[in-house]
Amino acid sequence: MAISLSLLPVHSNAEPLSYYQMLNHLDNYGNLDLRNKPYTSLQDGLEVEGNLLIARSPIQRLPRGLKIQGSLDASNSALTTIMPGTYIRGYANFLGAPLTNWPTGVRVGGYINLTDTLVENLPAQLKVNGDLSVMRTPLETLPEGLIVEGDLYIGGSKITSLPDVLTVEGNIFLGGNQIQKWPGQLNLGGAVAR
Repeated sequence: MAISLSLLPVHSNAEPLSYYQMLNHLDNYGNLDLRNKPYTSLQDGLEVEGNLLIARSPIQRLPRGLKIQGSLDASNSALTTIMPGTYIRGYANFLGAPLTNWPTGVRVGGYINLTDTLVENLPAQLKVNGDLSVMRTPLETLPEGLIVEGDLYIGGSKITSLPDVLTVEGNIFLGGNQIQKWPGQLNLGGAVAR
């Protein structure tokens, strides 16, 4: 009987992360480094004093009540769900994660990188305190009243029209996207690059 290796789980020892196991992955700066680790879940109410690093991990959802005093790196992880009320003081990097939704009530203090995710919509009146990248996502539209305090990257997405009210304090990088409808009220601090 032949077994295809592609059908075997990547992390055969996958398990939830307990409080005591977490202590083994904290450094002196409060960073919780779970990159390439087999843990499948984090405890609700988790507070991280530094950065939370879950890149290339099998963690599929961020816990309820998560507070990160640093940044989040969930790049190329299995993350599909972020809970409303999540607080991230720094940036949030989801590059290549199969994240499908960005709920209302998620607070991020820096840039948001959604490149190569499966996010299909963003909440109205979203404010991003840095750059926003939605490159190569299935997004077809940006939310009304979007405010981006840095640059906006949309190349490779399905976006062909921009919301009526849009503020981008930096540049807009179209990355080859052909925009059919421009905002009636565009507040742009930089330039538009094709």
